[in-house]
Amino acid sequence: MQYKARHNPFFYKTGIALPLLMTCFLHLAFSSTAYTQENSSYIYARTKLVSTLKKRFVDKAYSESIDRFYFTSCDSLIKKDIIIDNRPIRVILTRLFDACENKINSRLITLLRIPSVNSYFLLTIKNYKKQPINKLYREIGITQSSILESAFDGITLGDSITTFVGIREMLNTPYYISTRLYQSRYAPYKDTLLYYLANAAPDILIKKLADHDSLFTALVKKSNNITVRAVSQISKDMYYDKVLPFSLAILENRITAEEIKKLTSVPQDYYRAFINEVTGLRTSAESERRLFLEQPIADLNKTLANQYYISEINMLHESPDKLRFQVLNTCKARELYFLLTGGSGELYTSSFLYLYKKFIEETGNEGLEKFFTDIDYYQFDQFISNLSGYGLVDNLVHHLGEENMARLLGKYLTSLSSKQLTDNEIILNAMTMSDVLYSISHHLIVRDILLSQLANLENVNPSNDVLLERMYHGFRGILLDKNEFKRDSIYDVLTIKRLQKNNNIVQVCFFYDDEDGCNSFNKSVAIYDPVNWDKNDMGNYIFFHARSGNKMRVYMNKPMTIPGCDSSQDEMLRSIERDGYEATSFIHRGHSYHLYQSLKKITTSAQFVFLGSCGGYNEVLKIFQLNPDVNIIATRNIGSVLVNDPLLYIINMDIVNNKDIVWDDVWQELNARFQSKLTRDLFSSYIPPNKYIAVKFIQKVFNF
Repeated sequence: MQYKARHNPFFYKTGIALPLLMTCFLHLAFSSTAYTQENSSYIYARTKLVSTLKKRFVDKAYSESIDRFYFTSCDSLIKKDIIIDNRPIRVILTRLFDACENKINSRLITLLRIPSVNSYFLLTIKNYKKQPINKLYREIGITQSSILESAFDGITLGDSITTFVGIREMLNTPYYISTRLYQSRYAPYKDTLLYYLANAAPDILIKKLADHDSLFTALVKKSNNITVRAVSQISKDMYYDKVLPFSLAILENRITAEEIKKLTSVPQDYYRAFINEVTGLRTSAESERRLFLEQPIADLNKTLANQYYISEINMLHESPDKLRFQVLNTCKARELYFLLTGGSGELYTSSFLYLYKKFIEETGNEGLEKFFTDIDYYQFDQFISNLSGYGLVDNLVHHLGEENMARLLGKYLTSLSSKQLTDNEIILNAMTMSDVLYSISHHLIVRDILLSQLANLENVNPSNDVLLERMYHGFRGILLDKNEFKRDSIYDVLTIKRLQKNNNIVQVCFFYDDEDGCNSFNKSVAIYDPVNWDKNDMGNYIFFHARSGNKMRVYMNKPMTIPGCDSSQDEMLRSIERDGYEATSFIHRGHSYHLYQSLKKITTSAQFVFLGSCGGYNEVLKIFQLNPDVNIIATRNIGSVLVNDPLLYIINMDIVNNKDIVWDDVWQELNARFQSKLTRDLFSSYIPPNKYIAVKFIQKVFNF
């Protein structure tokens, strides 16, 4: 080949050897191919993302923002041929598009947050060489920063972002500290991260020390931090949970572990000492003491409230109030308050109302404002959230005063813009806040103060953060009575047409492997009268088929089967799909800790979802993300077969008889049916689809 090249007239005249020319040719060909592929990937990723972003119309400003970034700003960056750390901007943009698409599909970010991601992307390119990344990224929320990390991953800038995002994730989820602290990139921050681990997840640190982990043992040994020292001295024995809240007191020689163990023998004495310790910490002038074991202590209060008081009150539900609430006779205002903040999910409605009334009476002499001032408004956000569920917020305004209430709610509003909150956390808090504002908007002083507060928040709202912008605007609409949430045909009536797929209606019921699951299953089966339903036993599951009327099939997995409930449910769902059916109703029957398993199996075809477990209301958002028009029934508090079975029977008979389900009519019928004290109490905490002010709010405001 080389010989021919030397004698080829063309190469002879040009003086270019064939190997050199071939190298140049191949380089050009490869570059052209690479550019074409790169350009094709860019166009594909952009087209796909823009299509996703415009799937649901938000408003004209949103659409213009999307078009401006993807078809003007991005094209401008490419024309300028920008290179960042040897990586072409086209590649970086493609990675940005893919990251946004992935986060949207996994529901880790809402469409409304993408414009702010784009703004922060442009700011990153403009300023990353002019100022430290950590200074820039302090202004960027945790959800957006993780997307930007993906966009710049693999280059020097990306490494800096990864470090910052990693730290933020560890502060948000302390478990990550136990696995990431070994990485050299976090060495400069190890003392701060150790403190956060000790404060938020002490169990993990204590286990590390018990396992003689060399890194954590060495860090603890050198640490002078009082939280680290206090937590690390506690042993994981049978008294661990009860001793842990007093660990700082033990370190400071204010009490001994033995004295605490003796206190536990008299629950009321221990609970009072626990509350005194907690309020003493929360009212301290030192920030570290105020934050000492904040979340672990709040979690423990839920356990103690149920263990010491609520379980006994619930067992005596049918007894006269004098006997039923006897355990509360020695409780003072603070103990009652801790029960109200920690026990709402386990309390019957009548029990919560009794506790609240007694709490108000106990604070009567000193006044509610002084009470909250003395405890520095500890857990007030949880308290107001719990009251909202029972329709008591308006009553609290009466006792606390309009100006005080407005000031406290203003602090709550401000907290919703926290950079540490994920999109889902913001939306869940917005659901609570919308309920609260709706119930107190008629208080003019509260309304005017909060409107002023919202105006200030809107003025400091980061550029293009549509999520926060629409949330604040929605809150203003509630206060000004501009948003109509009372009637909505989507939620007022569940039509038969929505439930039908190919002229069939399929309902799926999930039961779980415990005593409650077996009891619920047996009672559910019993309500299907053989006169109206054919029963088919398929081994690990059964299904009922309506003998007349609409073609309806109700599937139930059997609890306590040999494969287990999870496998039985999967077998049931596969058979439904194999036989050409599609479920439009999903019924969760079981404790709240089983609910996450049911949620994984509910599909976008859902038109009706029943969350009969205790506290099912808290999971509404996850269902709503699958289908924003879904009709959901849930309970804020205790779920019971005494309500679940009659409720579902009425619904299913309406469906079979081709009768659209009008939720007001269903609730009226059930109110007439439930006559006993217990059933009326239980049913009062169930929420029909058309009474979810919070759900209607996020559907309208966040454009789900």
